[in-house]
Amino acid sequence: MSSTINCHVDTTPMAQTVGTVSTHVNGTTAAVVAMKAAVVQAEKEGADHVCEKVNKGFYTLIRSQISQKIATLRSEVDSQLMRLNQQRKQLTAIRQRMERDYQMICGRYLKLFTTINKNLEQRIAELDRPVMDLAESEADKVTNRASRLTADIPLGQSESVRTAQVVSASNLKFKALKAIETIDRFIAGSNELEEVTEQILLRRRVDGDRPEANWTVPVIISESNFDATDMSQTRSYLSKIELPPEARKRIDYAVDAVVRGGELQWRGGDRIAPELISEFRSLVAQSGLDPRRQQTITGMFEAHPFQTL
Repeated sequence: MSSTINCHVDTTPMAQTVGTVSTHVNGTTAAVVAMKAAVVQAEKEGADHVCEKVNKGFYTLIRSQISQKIATLRSEVDSQLMRLNQQRKQLTAIRQRMERDYQMICGRYLKLFTTINKNLEQRIAELDRPVMDLAESEADKVTNRASRLTADIPLGQSESVRTAQVVSASNLKFKALKAIETIDRFIAGSNELEEVTEQILLRRRVDGDRPEANWTVPVIISESNFDATDMSQTRSYLSKIELPPEARKRIDYAVDAVVRGGELQWRGGDRIAPELISEFRSLVAQSGLDPRRQQTITGMFEAHPFQTL
């Protein structure tokens, strides 16, 4: 069995209450919107503040690092500059010392070479002494021979005429004897020169106009060492007469190749010829050196014989 109960509910207070809630909800919405705007503004201001502080800190950090690097590099540059200044002072001192040593060595060698030049000049003058005497004294005599050999007119008493004639004849005979001796020496020297020339010249005539003609050229080869290291130096000497520079260069190259190839060997020669020793002693005696140096030079010459190829 069913029953129906009808209840009458008054919704007016509820409606009034709901209206009040709506008003409060609207106020809350406005407050939330205002709070949201304030929060956004506060977040923006906070973000700007944080960015400003971060940027300032970053710039401060970069500036600090750059300042540290500048200080480090400046200290390195200062140390390098001090080291360069010290090296500059050392190099300046070394240069000054080298200049002093150079001036001292130059003065020493200048004095040495001046002494050697004077000795060589004196020796060459002694070697050319006969030629110089001939040019200075004998040439005038030969030039003025006509005036010197003119006959004198004897004027005086009859007792002194014979004596003057005897003296003039004696003077004429003496000069004639000297002239004959000079002619004899000249002829002997010419004959000796012809003999030497005959020994060194070819037995047949060489036609120099033909390109295939053979020429015989004398070459002097000398080997010497100037210090205690036994480093020898070989040189060749050629005549500069009728030899073009190209031919001398080719001969030098050929002689150097033969010497370096070991095809030529130095052998101990015989004893030095007595004539050569006598001539060398004569040159040393005429050099004007002191006796001790003359004895030393002569002893070295006789103690070391020549070697031939």
